[in-house]
Amino acid sequence: MNFKCGKKRIVTYSYVLSFSLFLFCLPLQLQSQHTYPNSGYFHQYGGVQVRLLDLSSLEHALDHNGITIDHGASSEKMLLYVNEEGFNYLLNEKIKFTSILPGVVDIEMKDQEDIISLKSQGDCMPLIDFYPTYEGYEEMMYQFEETYPDICEIINIGSLNSGRNILVARIGDNLNQQEDEPGFLYTSTMHGDETAGFPVMLQLIDHLLCNYQEDERITRLVNEVNIYINPLANPNGTYRAGNHTVEGAIRFNAAFVDLNRNFPDPEDGPHPDNRNYQEETKIFMDFADSVSIQMACNIHGGVEVVNYPWDTYLHTHADDSWWIELSRAYADTVQHYGPPGYFSEFNNGITNGYAWYEVQGGRQDYMTYFKRSRELTLEISEDKLLDSDQLPVIWEANRNALLNYMEESLYGLRGTITDCVSGLPVMAELYIPGYDMDNSSVFSDSITGHYYRYLDNGSYQVFIEAPGFQDLSFEAVIQDKASTRIDIEICPQGISSVSDPVLSNITFYQEGRKIYFNDLPDRQELSIRVFDPAGKLIHSQRLLNSIELNQINIPGVYLFQLYNSSHQRTIPVFIK
Repeated sequence: MNFKCGKKRIVTYSYVLSFSLFLFCLPLQLQSQHTYPNSGYFHQYGGVQVRLLDLSSLEHALDHNGITIDHGASSEKMLLYVNEEGFNYLLNEKIKFTSILPGVVDIEMKDQEDIISLKSQGDCMPLIDFYPTYEGYEEMMYQFEETYPDICEIINIGSLNSGRNILVARIGDNLNQQEDEPGFLYTSTMHGDETAGFPVMLQLIDHLLCNYQEDERITRLVNEVNIYINPLANPNGTYRAGNHTVEGAIRFNAAFVDLNRNFPDPEDGPHPDNRNYQEETKIFMDFADSVSIQMACNIHGGVEVVNYPWDTYLHTHADDSWWIELSRAYADTVQHYGPPGYFSEFNNGITNGYAWYEVQGGRQDYMTYFKRSRELTLEISEDKLLDSDQLPVIWEANRNALLNYMEESLYGLRGTITDCVSGLPVMAELYIPGYDMDNSSVFSDSITGHYYRYLDNGSYQVFIEAPGFQDLSFEAVIQDKASTRIDIEICPQGISSVSDPVLSNITFYQEGRKIYFNDLPDRQELSIRVFDPAGKLIHSQRLLNSIELNQINIPGVYLFQLYNSSHQRTIPVFIK
């Protein structure tokens, strides 16, 4: 999409002009075709975007350090981001490429005094068509907390060596209580020069706060979702040229490390980029350990697309159909509210990460695999450092889609798992045999017992495992845009003992109130007794291939006791 550029204040990066004065000693025909950055440029900015002209050399180039596929790349336009080592490698190997140097940008900055004057107590902020200075950014964040103390708190999740902070706005109706609510996270601009999401997230925070108790949908989100919003994940990269401006923003952090290649990777190990964890990475991993996040979104720029997992695996995620549905809904919404051509590339605005290009050490897969959250990557602007007057266009296009995606955290399967004896919460794994893979199963919270599992429409046989407890199975029926709540009690081991191999080998599955048994012995007669949640015997019969209990009217854990003349086995089953 091509935005119409306004002309509040034209800022031309000084290094654009200087490039022509610092050419490498290259053959004349190469100098006439390209402008090449000098070593001083790489020292200041860390890397440069190039367009690869010979696609046959792509795989060979990506095997070299300092070269990665960049946002906006496609099979027709292969864009790379290279540091000085990678740049020199392309030159030495005579790989054909062109450098894409930054040009003219239209940036308006506002400081603390300008920002304070924008907002009166309780009123919504005007459309943000500027970038805040760093001090102005902090002022905005803490002003949110001061203006809305009952529903907003600002968390400094970590201070950087530069003195800048990584801030998160937490929004909810009971900030001092641990409620039965899904945790949701928006975070933006971990690549410091991909700036559009930064003010858009500030606008979103204000939109949620100032419309609370005024807008029914927003009030529901604030009341029922534990919301976290981190507008700026890489302040050192964004304010590389100083706290007064985002001009000169760079992709990397202060150490020239790509933060979206610095996380543990499901396939490529703990350090896929062969670098130590950066201070920003460690801060975020500590934060992800300290809070419970069920759904998340990581906002970037340089192209317009919804990117869903996996980035590192060739095969798809277990919940691939669910991911496609959410991604499609997001793209459709922004296409409706955005200008013509917005989010029109790739598969009409969505893509599987690996199908686009492989990312090793990305945060999306870290959260989805290691934290068992559900995170997608959102690329919201074709230009990385977007003109200030185009920020309202991005906000208006994405506002409803951002709220829709947050609202998805309220749907799917949810409930609480407790000990059937003590009533205390239990941390247990919930998994779907034959469906889950690559850590797509989820765990209930160790403190509250709450669990949340997002699934596409359908019927699922869910199994629960916890050390020291009996395994349990139940059926869950998931419907679109609805929440299915099933609270479960699981019982400690020791309720029954099994030493008979015939009983041990019997398997079962559930369809509503009907239980099917497999691997029954041919020549041995077995019986079954059923006990209700209070321990009362309610049914007994010879064990057949199935049993249906239509007389049940109390939901809970029922004990199915299989036995022969000398042994017994008890199977707990949750029945709604």
